[in-house]
Amino acid sequence: MLILSNAGTFLGRLNTSDINSPVHITVDLAGDDPVATYVMARFQNNTPYSLIPNGDWESWSEKETDLVDTEFAPNLDGTLTFEILDEIVSLDYLPVIFTVAYSIEDGSLKSGYLVIDQ
Repeated sequence: MLILSNAGTFLGRLNTSDINSPVHITVDLAGDDPVATYVMARFQNNTPYSLIPNGDWESWSEKETDLVDTEFAPNLDGTLTFEILDEIVSLDYLPVIFTVAYSIEDGSLKSGYLVIDQ
């Protein structure tokens, strides 16, 4: 099971042929109790985006204080599922790096990143 860390955990590298829609990442919370969840992306054009609760992507300043809580709730089994995409992105946007993260009560941020390429 994948576990996020303060340093940022490498979650893997996938080709579009390796995945089906939708793209979700489930992580083990390892006892953490998230107070907020975040999903960020850096598409082929190198512009950073943040996922917002309605499923849209908006430009992001790369400042932690500007992140928008995606409001994903922990699962009953102590995991957390990040719903990143409902469908595979166009090849025009690849490669893309998705970063998933959550903050805990003490203010620390735990994260991990996944690369999707052609």
